[in-house]
Amino acid sequence: MQTRRNITQLHNHSRQIAQLSRLGDVSRVKWLTTELSYVPGLDGVRALAVIAVLVYHLDARLLPGGFLGVDVFFALSGFLITTLLVQRPGLTRFYVRRARRLLPAALLMVAVVCAVAAFTMPAYRLSSLRADGLWTVLQAANWRFVASGQSYVDAFAPPSPLRHAWSLAVEEQFYLVWPVLVVVIRRRLLVVAGVLAVVSAVWMAARYSADDPSRAYYGTDTRAHALLAGAVVALLLLGRYGTVVRRWLVRAALPAGAGLLVASALVSDSWAGYYWGAGFGVAVAAAVLVGAVASGAGKLLAVGPLPQIGRVSYALYLWHWPVYCWIDGAAVFTSGAFASVPVVAVVAKVGLTVVLAVSSYVLVETRFRAGSRARHRPPPRRRHLLLAPAAFAVVLAVVLISTIRAAPPLVDDHVEAPGEAAADEPVRLATAGDSVARSLAPALRRVATANGWGYADGSVSSCSVAALLMVESDGSAYAAGRRCPSVVPSVQGQLLTRFHPTLVLVHSRWEAFAVRRPDGTVVRAGTPAHVAYVRARLTDAFQRLTSGGARVVVIEPVPLADSLCRRLGRSLATCRAQASDPRFVQYNALRRSVAASFGGRITVIRIDDLVCPHGRCTDEVDGRVPRPDGLHFSAEGAAWIVPRILRRAGLDPGVGM
Repeated sequence: MQTRRNITQLHNHSRQIAQLSRLGDVSRVKWLTTELSYVPGLDGVRALAVIAVLVYHLDARLLPGGFLGVDVFFALSGFLITTLLVQRPGLTRFYVRRARRLLPAALLMVAVVCAVAAFTMPAYRLSSLRADGLWTVLQAANWRFVASGQSYVDAFAPPSPLRHAWSLAVEEQFYLVWPVLVVVIRRRLLVVAGVLAVVSAVWMAARYSADDPSRAYYGTDTRAHALLAGAVVALLLLGRYGTVVRRWLVRAALPAGAGLLVASALVSDSWAGYYWGAGFGVAVAAAVLVGAVASGAGKLLAVGPLPQIGRVSYALYLWHWPVYCWIDGAAVFTSGAFASVPVVAVVAKVGLTVVLAVSSYVLVETRFRAGSRARHRPPPRRRHLLLAPAAFAVVLAVVLISTIRAAPPLVDDHVEAPGEAAADEPVRLATAGDSVARSLAPALRRVATANGWGYADGSVSSCSVAALLMVESDGSAYAAGRRCPSVVPSVQGQLLTRFHPTLVLVHSRWEAFAVRRPDGTVVRAGTPAHVAYVRARLTDAFQRLTSGGARVVVIEPVPLADSLCRRLGRSLATCRAQASDPRFVQYNALRRSVAASFGGRITVIRIDDLVCPHGRCTDEVDGRVPRPDGLHFSAEGAAWIVPRILRRAGLDPGVGM
């Protein structure tokens, strides 16, 4: 009844609003109601948006376009804060209300995530989490993810439990700028909002890169169009033609809602069209739906549990991603028993998310929001003014203390020129190939020092020993591997001329990936053209490495651990059959064939029986976890595996090794 009464009042005062001298001039717009209307249907929109995101993160195959729920959230936020700013001018009050509404629960989430990580996360991941946590507290997580990019190691490591904070940062940054524009510009605000929305959408297309779309996806400037679309609809409703706009919005509610449903079912996060304009279309459809529901349409969204879910949608979004990461992390360390029952994992994820979200909503959100609604609250005391900075300080301290045992990452992407060889070194060990070979470097260096040998690392992360240019599924160059064709031969050349190795250990798994030849032709793995091209490039690389008389030992690529394989979306059965996969067998046979043509100067060895005993690549081997991320060896893992590799290579690693 209250909503209906407020909508009636909106119609009664439309004439007064229509007397404004200019379209979009909100300097004189006032609503005669003392309180903003509560529209249950808008909470229904929130509910559908957050459900879409939760399902998408459970398994993107269930709802490929579920990530569009974030666009709906943006449009709804832009609509609501613009309406609020017009109806209740005043920046101080607005910022205080936003801070009370958003910050307490978000800060609590960051503190809990980091505290849990202190006991459950490997030390090599804590350094990255520390940066994620600090930038999240500073409301700039999206730029953190833009700046850090996606390295080879990150691609294989578990995702950050704070990755979802990027969208919260986009909204917070918009909240800092847009209210100021509303107050300062006042006239022609509708035109300004519309122009900025179009500019943002065009800028998203301009900044999109198929190699790495993170700049276009995470940027505040490239995502502002969704928030501004909601702002435009709000200004249209508050403008001189509000009554007409309202009628058209109600008529457009069904097509807009249907379009969003179809997009959620069909649009993929890897589709370039999303960045080239479809994303803007989704934002406009979402804004139209929000405006229509606010105008009285969409009564189905106000029935059943949807409004209740919508009221806790913020808490659900805050907690779902860390919970999913925790459950996935627990699942992969249970010998497959837990991970092999998807229903159990889904129930655990959803159940724990709901428990934490409801607890956060009741114990944190409602308490702070209730305080912001008090009409006759006494002026805040001095100690109350210190609560916000004190809360930030406490959470920052939790982030720093929780990550105090952070260790360097497993693999350093920095490429160094190999050092000079000493004349009195009887054995000069070297490594070449990819980041797995590089992860062996600390242990090889210790073995070499203990035996009076030399050691140099000539491996290059994210690169094949054959200097291939790998490509993505759409034919674009793999971002982290663009340097490979030029850097790999240079590093190997310096390794030979400066260090003169006697034994080169090679690990290289990139030969089974699609590549682009120098003439620009893309050849797919498994095809005769691909096999022939890789054979020729491997032959060139092995001729280069043996040209100084060194013996080369090629380590057959190590299968991924079950945990990593599962994180990449493959079934448990597929993960358990990696070593017998036809593609895996085909390219191992190719490596052996090329090695055999060098007349004994190249040896191929296997170590999959060591890291995957009995054919199962579990994380734990002999009571240790040698590959914490499922692929690269940790310092402890390398110390365990290196002596075994050296013995198979025909080299005694020394007493006690």
